[in-house]
Amino acid sequence: MKIAVLRLSALGDLALALPFIRALTIKPVVLTMPLGQALYQDEFESFVVLRDKRLRSMGRFVRDMRRQRLDLLIDLQSNDRSRFLTRLSGARQIAERRFKAHVLSAQEAWRAIMEPTGLLGPLDLTFTSKPRDYIVLNAGSSPNWLSKRLPDAKWREISTVLHERFGLPFVLTGAPDEREYVTHLAGQLVGHCENRAGQTSIQQLKHLLAGAFLTVSTDSAAMQIAAVMKTPTIGLFGATNWVRSAPFGPWSRTVFDTVYYPDGQPPTENVRECRRFYDHLDIRPALDELAPYLT
Repeated sequence: MKIAVLRLSALGDLALALPFIRALTIKPVVLTMPLGQALYQDEFESFVVLRDKRLRSMGRFVRDMRRQRLDLLIDLQSNDRSRFLTRLSGARQIAERRFKAHVLSAQEAWRAIMEPTGLLGPLDLTFTSKPRDYIVLNAGSSPNWLSKRLPDAKWREISTVLHERFGLPFVLTGAPDEREYVTHLAGQLVGHCENRAGQTSIQQLKHLLAGAFLTVSTDSAAMQIAAVMKTPTIGLFGATNWVRSAPFGPWSRTVFDTVYYPDGQPPTENVRECRRFYDHLDIRPALDELAPYLT
């Protein structure tokens, strides 16, 4: 039986899907875009890659999908474009569902798609403690999502808590267009900082996050990659939905400002406007809950 999994974007969702794709009992062909191939290339062998969104590239992608002669295509993108592509794939069977964005977490949605195929094995929840070498702080967000950024004073507070509790150096990560911001932030933190923003490929970032003792991150691809590499992870939320985008695994926690969100309910729509989402955000309860993984 030949199967494929379709997940085109975005990088954080590609990462979050990884434990589910790993759990398939048959190694799939991965249908994705270059970012997905860059993230998955050390774990999967067979790819069909949509190089860009131009019509010619779409045609080549469909041609290459059809050449796979698929028995089953699992659509984890679940949007109109993926529905269009799957209908042209030539696959004998398509596993798909459509959900309202705020109804389920991504993990629940993908389980609902994959379990009926009978090919989803147990997710790997084994854990081995990480070496106490460094803590990753991922403070950035794309320029389109400045609402995800915490105030400098909040990052200084977080670094103080971590420095006093663990005494480990910090490695700061981010995209190339975030390097200036991360460089500025490094000067505000307590403890030794190494700025790696804009200096890693996706595979290098994956390796860096996999080796961290702990990752503390805004809602981002780095947060998701750290969690699926079984690094204890704290995701910092305010402008986006922490139910939908919670990082993977029992070694992960989401943190939000319980004063700004007193009922504990996330925003149903992500908010791009900068607001005071983070004034009362506190990572200490999450650190206490993660204590069994931070030994």
